[in-house]
Amino acid sequence: MLQKVGIVTDSTADIPENLVQELGITVVPLKVIFDDQEVLRDGVDIKAEEFYPRLQKAKNLPRTSQPTPAEFAAAYEDLAAKYETIISIHISSKMSGTIQSARTGAQMVPGADIEVIDSTYVSMGCGFIVLEAAKAAQAGKTKEEILFLVNDMISKMLVYFIPETLEYLEKGGRIGKAQAFAGTLLNIKPIVYITEGIIHPYEKVRGRKRAIDRLVQVVSEKVGREQVLCALAHGMNPEGVEELRKKVVTQINVIEKPIVYVPGAIVGTHSGPGVLGLICCPLPT
Repeated sequence: MLQKVGIVTDSTADIPENLVQELGITVVPLKVIFDDQEVLRDGVDIKAEEFYPRLQKAKNLPRTSQPTPAEFAAAYEDLAAKYETIISIHISSKMSGTIQSARTGAQMVPGADIEVIDSTYVSMGCGFIVLEAAKAAQAGKTKEEILFLVNDMISKMLVYFIPETLEYLEKGGRIGKAQAFAGTLLNIKPIVYITEGIIHPYEKVRGRKRAIDRLVQVVSEKVGREQVLCALAHGMNPEGVEELRKKVVTQINVIEKPIVYVPGAIVGTHSGPGVLGLICCPLPT
């Protein structure tokens, strides 16, 4: 089948590099800025594995910045020469100005048919939507069919995280001070989730093991026996993610095996080292 639709996302989707290559996805990177001077493109100039040791040593929390409209326009121009339509799927507009840059960039490419979509999620919550859209595009699906699939997945996605501490979410302005303080008390592990584009506290649990048990229980109850796509995130926390993986594969009906990944510099700046994440989505209809 001839592919008619090109797929674009940004680096906060945290899609593993082998899948980006295999599915021909165009990724426009955000930037992480250390000490207001060193500007590094997420996933290009700094890989996830290099980022967390730097984050832990940094005196000041790095800043993050969205791609410019011109960077999006360059990506769209390149794809407009090959495809009839471009579908560009991005981090929640309530977490980043990235989508605004993408929309402005799209206006800079007159004559191109570009659909810019707010995934309302981040990391593999957005990434799974991009992956399935790219698979559908490769299979020769139409723009309308892919947009239907994207909207279906947005309505069903589950994104839950256990930050090691809420300090990074608070410093990055993603959660309030009072909630952050409560999360630092006496080995209390906060479970947070994303809904309608915003990070909300879900529950506080004492100790990592109990938090993992509770996280899997909550998601398992929501998906029932339905087959789901599943990804497990960890901020350089291999023991924690292995504990999570063992629970997930026995309690949740996962299609294939879960994608285990380390979130990149942009997501990591806000979620912090040690974070664990569970992202699930029923197979799109």
